[in-house]
Amino acid sequence: MNARQRLIDTTARLLQTAGYHHTGLNQIVAESGAPKGSLYHYFPGGKVALAVAALDQSASQLAQALTQMCMAHPDAESAVAAVIDFFIQELESSNYTKGCPVATTTLEQAAITPEIRDACARAYRLWQDGLEAYFVGHGIRQATFLAENLLMLIEGALLLARAQHTCDPLRRLKTHLPTLIQSSKGAL
Repeated sequence: MNARQRLIDTTARLLQTAGYHHTGLNQIVAESGAPKGSLYHYFPGGKVALAVAALDQSASQLAQALTQMCMAHPDAESAVAAVIDFFIQELESSNYTKGCPVATTTLEQAAITPEIRDACARAYRLWQDGLEAYFVGHGIRQATFLAENLLMLIEGALLLARAQHTCDPLRRLKTHLPTLIQSSKGAL
């Protein structure tokens, strides 16, 4: 793996667990094992440019994982339940440090840094579009509504789970999925 990719991977991991403000360039360089000179060689825009690359990569990787999870299930209920189970496993196995890969940075920087705001918006749009495409393919007429609302509900449940140090909010959401999904199968 080249230095550029090591820098991006390390930054993505640190942004997810510690956020933008608690991720320093010296820490990224040290943990990535990349030469310090490579940081500004590959990312002349500094920390913001590196964070944008890391957010874009995290968004793409999660989008691919969500697609694979959903496509492995024959119906929307079991597909979304698998997505929630994935996040429960991520939170519990990381002692509640790994939730959404862009949420912490969004909350910290989106109002301040336009480049980061745009990267976060791209991430959420990518995930919503992926869910919507899956729902359309499974005959859900209100696919846009369902995808947007599920994204909001999952993000909110992830935030509450991290704050409360329990996955109960995600588990409660999972129990109410059939009602939400069934209501979206109706006419527009």
